[in-house]
Order: sequence, then C-alpha cells, then structure tokens
Amino acid sequence: MKTRYCFWGIILFLLVTSCNNPEAYIKQFPEEQSLNADRIPINEIIKLGNIYKTKDYFIIRDIQTNAQYNFYVYSFPAFRFLYSFAPTGNGPEEYLMPTVVKNMPDNLFSFRDHATDKYVSYLLTDSCAVKKEEFYFPGIDGRFFWEINYINPNQYIAKRNNSKLSTRELWNIKQKQLLDTLPNTFNLQADLGDDYYTEFDDVWITAYGNKFASAYFFIDRIELGEIKNDKLHATSAIGTNRPPKFYLFNQNTWGSKYKYNADNNIVHYEDLNCTESYIYGLHSGIPLGEAEKIHSSAIEVYDWQGNPVKRLLLNQNISSLIVDETHKCIYGINPEQCEDAILKFCYR
Repeated sequence: MKTRYCFWGIILFLLVTSCNNPEAYIKQFPEEQSLNADRIPINEIIKLGNIYKTKDYFIIRDIQTNAQYNFYVYSFPAFRFLYSFAPTGNGPEEYLMPTVVKNMPDNLFSFRDHATDKYVSYLLTDSCAVKKEEFYFPGIDGRFFWEINYINPNQYIAKRNNSKLSTRELWNIKQKQLLDTLPNTFNLQADLGDDYYTEFDDVWITAYGNKFASAYFFIDRIELGEIKNDKLHATSAIGTNRPPKFYLFNQNTWGSKYKYNADNNIVHYEDLNCTESYIYGLHSGIPLGEAEKIHSSAIEVYDWQGNPVKRLLLNQNISSLIVDETHKCIYGINPEQCEDAILKFCYR
C-alpha cells in the first residue's frame, strides 16, 4: 500500500509540474540525423560575425572593432575569396552598423546602416560589388529596424524595436510607408510591467515569397504567417502557447552561477532560415549564460504548414546558419570556438 501511495504521489507531482510548466510538451520529429562538420578555412576575416548567401555568392560579416571592411565575398559553392566591400568608418561611403536585408533576389545585397540611416543596395559580381542605390531611411519614435526581410520590391517585413517596445511590421521602404503591424502574441508588457524588456519576446524573422516565420529567442515557439493585400496574417504556430516564467534583468542575489538572473533564461532559437519548402530553426535549449559562448547544436526542420520534418544534430555548435537546399548543405559559424573557419554540414 505504501508503494502504491508513493507511485501515485510521483504521478501527481509530474502532473502538477507539467501544468505549471508551459514548456512541458514533447516535439516529435519523424526523422533524426546526426551531422559531422567539415571545416572551411577562412583567412581574410579577423572576427566572424554572420554568414549570408545570394544566388552565386557567400558573404561574411567581419565584426572586429578595427575591421577595414564590413563584408567579404566568396564564390559559391567553392568558397574562394573574391573581394571585400563596404568600408568601416564614419566617412563617405563608409558604414558602422549595417543590418543586412535577408532574402534579396538573385545577387542583390542590401543593408540599412543604423549609424547613417542609409539604405544601400549592391549588385555582387565576380570582381566587385556595384552600388545600385542609396537613400535615407531614418528610424521612427526612437526604434531601430532589425531583422529586415525582402518580400518584393515594394514590401519588406521587419522587426522594429527599442528596449521597451518591439513590433513586426510590413513596410514600403522606398516610400517610407508603414503598411501593417502584426500584434504581439503575448501581453508581456502588461504582465511584467517595469521589468519588461523586448528581449523577453524577441524574435528572428525569415521569409520566402509571401510567407514568413518568426522564432522566439526566449520562448519555445515558431509562428507562421503570410502576406495578403498589404497585410500581415498569422496562420499557425509551433510549440508552446504560453511564455515561461522569466528570470528578470537584475543582479543575481540567490546564489546562481550567473552574475545576472536573466542569464538563467533558456535560449530556444538562436537563428532562423528558410527556403521555398522548409523552415530551419537553430535550437539551443540551454541557459543564456552558457548559450552566448556555446551556441546551438540542433536544427529543427518544419514545412510551411508547421509539420515537423526532421531534427538535425550537429557535432559542432553554431551561432547562425544558411541553407543550400539544392546541394543539401548547411553552413554555420561559431565565433567563440571556431574563429578561423566556416562549418559545413551535409545532410540527406
């Protein structure tokens, strides 16, 4: 009888724990594959910042403080260095804080420089980057444009935020016209009050055609949507329907191994990429205090209906990724653990 009471006590505990934990659900993937990394040496860049791809080129951002250029261009798929462009600095034709526009067509490469409020677009060739256009696109109400994604020549989807306010928006950048705003899924500003910061419901955004997806940094959730008639429409979601109980941005006072309480929050998605067929979420699952150095070792693959397709397990962690679905390769970087090479993973 005592054993029976202990058994039911354990079951009750698990049920209560699951009810109090919004993350207590299981993701089921029909396939799991382990991938080993090949190293592609990079000799031109001091500190890898991010990796991008156009139709025929790889582009790597150099985030070293004294970097001479922001971007370095390599051939695809051989990864042969071609040239660098967009000098770093405060002078004419120089840029300090570029946010790259993702999903640009063909070999166009665009960015918005927060230091100068310039929107700049280049056409990449084998020998040089040719500037195609440049115009001012200033910030509004103290918020910056981040996570900018190209939809078509007249539409871009972006995340615009400061420390206390963040929204996903559809813009006509050339006309500087806000077309639509997607309401925030969670009411964290009201729930957390003065303790709220946009990091709590921060998202990555990726887009293909008129489809887009958002993956949360601190919430185990991916949201899918589409653009119709100049409007953003949320269509479905993957993952939890409730946010976790957050550790706040204050100094630790209860003996944690991290200096700040917020470092105990679990990082879920560290990057997001997509193709015409699939969404690739770079999943971490470890506390912020470790994720910033260790990064992520799993990639969750979903179709555009939100169905799990496969889970890719990486033998080396990465902080960002791009996907070459044609050759079934994933490229990533890890600035802390692999500062002089790109990591290439082939999958089936």
